[in-house]
Amino acid sequence: MAQIERERLERIRDELGDRSWHELGVEDLASAAGLSRMTLHRRGIGKEDLREALGELLVEEFQAAALPALSAEGPAPGRLRLALEGVCRVDERYLGLLEGLGEELEPIFHESGDGEILTKASFTGALRRILEDGAREGTLDPGEDAEATATLLFNAVSWTYRHMRVGHRWEVERARAQVVDLLLSGVSS
Repeated sequence: MAQIERERLERIRDELGDRSWHELGVEDLASAAGLSRMTLHRRGIGKEDLREALGELLVEEFQAAALPALSAEGPAPGRLRLALEGVCRVDERYLGLLEGLGEELEPIFHESGDGEILTKASFTGALRRILEDGAREGTLDPGEDAEATATLLFNAVSWTYRHMRVGHRWEVERARAQVVDLLLSGVSS
């Protein structure tokens, strides 16, 4: 993300997020960032560089959203609720961009490899830790594999929240509350 300022990346995210990544040209991206195409060229920044930088920003925002849940006191179910609501808040900022990028996001979210893969720990690590805390308290049941359950929870909240917001046009609060409540009930002891 060192090649372009965070503020400019946020502008790209906010201004172009409702368009398919494939239809965006460097001119569109430069304009949204408040730069000229030539400035991007002189800096050596191409479309792929911007996608990668937006992916890094996305990771940072998910990690920042998880921090209050990790540092909160109290039983794990309440902390898990905070973490899942944080996923929804970040998804809300990236609503259009996540829909528009589609398969371009695979390397951002998923571990590489053959066979079954997990979502990267930078997205699920906080959820896994809270699930493990809840298992020790007896308040949450992550099943036999907390890491796999964290991957399932992250994807279930993220994909379902975005679908309810975009596909069904639910209001922010309704989508967040109902999706999070449903998922919490699935792992509560």
